[in-house]
Amino acid sequence: MKRAMSLLLAAALCAGLLAGCGASSGGTAAAMPNSTTVEEGSLDFATGEAADAGLSGTEADRLSPNDGRKIIYNASLEMETEEFDATRDKLLKAASDADAWVQGSDEGGSAENGSRWVRYTFRVPSESYADFLNDASAAGSVTYKSETTEDVTADYVDLEARLESLRTQEARLLELAGQAGDLADLLAIEEQLAQVRYEIESYTGQQRVYDSLLAYSTVDVSLDEVRLLTPVSNNFGSRAVTAFKESWHNFANGVQDVAIGIIYLLPVLLVLVVIVLVVFVILRAARRRRPQKPIQPPPVPHVPAPGSGAATEKPAPKYGPEA
Repeated sequence: MKRAMSLLLAAALCAGLLAGCGASSGGTAAAMPNSTTVEEGSLDFATGEAADAGLSGTEADRLSPNDGRKIIYNASLEMETEEFDATRDKLLKAASDADAWVQGSDEGGSAENGSRWVRYTFRVPSESYADFLNDASAAGSVTYKSETTEDVTADYVDLEARLESLRTQEARLLELAGQAGDLADLLAIEEQLAQVRYEIESYTGQQRVYDSLLAYSTVDVSLDEVRLLTPVSNNFGSRAVTAFKESWHNFANGVQDVAIGIIYLLPVLLVLVVIVLVVFVILRAARRRRPQKPIQPPPVPHVPAPGSGAATEKPAPKYGPEA
């Protein structure tokens, strides 16, 4: 009996090791689904032929032609609008009509300067993905549009096959645990059972992630408020007109900013003027209170009176030919 139990336990351990090796290789494959990126609405479905080539015969048989492929849809929209509030309301209404919900949002900017913006991440039911994308695109002026598809059919089928195999091992180990008569054998079976259940939970978590991504598509929408919409045409004339209009608006905004800056500085300037006037008045009053020194007349040179007998200077004798 012990020998038979040991043989069964050894077989279960070998099966567990093989499943563990397959799990490590399958985890890498599941983390890298097939991806196709399409811009400006030209959606191109992935064929998944390369993915099917890696399947075993049993797994490939599961993919009958009547089964729908498991494809994850993602999209990104960048939009402009001159009527920010109205366009934002249209986006939220499109989400409500599609039974979508807002996973995340970020908003900022100033209404006075016409520079408001908002970023939304919508989770849209896959069956309403196309309708929501059309309604959201019609809400404003789209400047960029990108759609991405990920074909995870092969990875999903591989997860299901591994989970089925692990659950079979779990049932077999539970049966062996009920038949074990030795404590050492029971502990070994429980250790192997814990490893199998850990792998089941890991693969089940990956399957839940796929289920969520398959059930709800992710659409990122970026909406910016502008004074002038970016023209669809890109010729020289339209670019020149747009550049002139933007330059004029920038000049007008600059003048307004300078005026607003001066208004902000007016209280400070008034305080500085008052301080300067007070200092000037104090200095002037101090000068007036300071005693003035008497002004002395300049000394008058002494001029001798005529005939006073004062000696007069004789001219110095000249020497030379004239002498």
